[in-house]
Amino acid sequence: MSIEQSGNDVKYGHIVAGNQTIHQHAPKGTNREIQNLYDRLKRGESGELDSAFCAELEHYMSLQPEIDVRGLDAKLVESNRKDLLFLAKQMKEKAAKAIMRRQTSRTAQRIFVIILDQIHCDFIMKVTPLIEDDNPRVVVDEKISSIIDDLYSSLGENLLELTAKDLLGLLFFLGGNCHIRWDKC
Repeated sequence: MSIEQSGNDVKYGHIVAGNQTIHQHAPKGTNREIQNLYDRLKRGESGELDSAFCAELEHYMSLQPEIDVRGLDAKLVESNRKDLLFLAKQMKEKAAKAIMRRQTSRTAQRIFVIILDQIHCDFIMKVTPLIEDDNPRVVVDEKISSIIDDLYSSLGENLLELTAKDLLGLLFFLGGNCHIRWDKC
């Protein structure tokens, strides 16, 4: 006995005999926690509404004088990056404003913490050793660019609409708040 399936036009959806399970997977390399946070944002769940920053974000927002008290200007000048000074200061300010615009959303704050943690960790583990080994600026900057590109790719759907340039601004934000440096310790 054969069953013929013809004339089954479905405009939206699927024809299924039995149960249908749809698995949605984020593209390879996408940060799953960020994707879950995007889902919360899409559903209108921004977490607790509070004007105070979460502790992790507060850490990145605060100056860390025990690490390196120099500001962004001095760090860039002393690492032969004076050419970046004007742009870096603009990008740092834009990054701080982006965080402030979303300060009442715990979900958005968590996304920024994940991004800042990744930039900071990658910089410390991948860029600082290059600086300490006296690699040329072009080598150091290529590694920074690679870190930014990889992070941008991991954002997936990117509901906060962050660009690669915004991510670089967050790197300068970290530099201005005494978390990273472009010269030897």
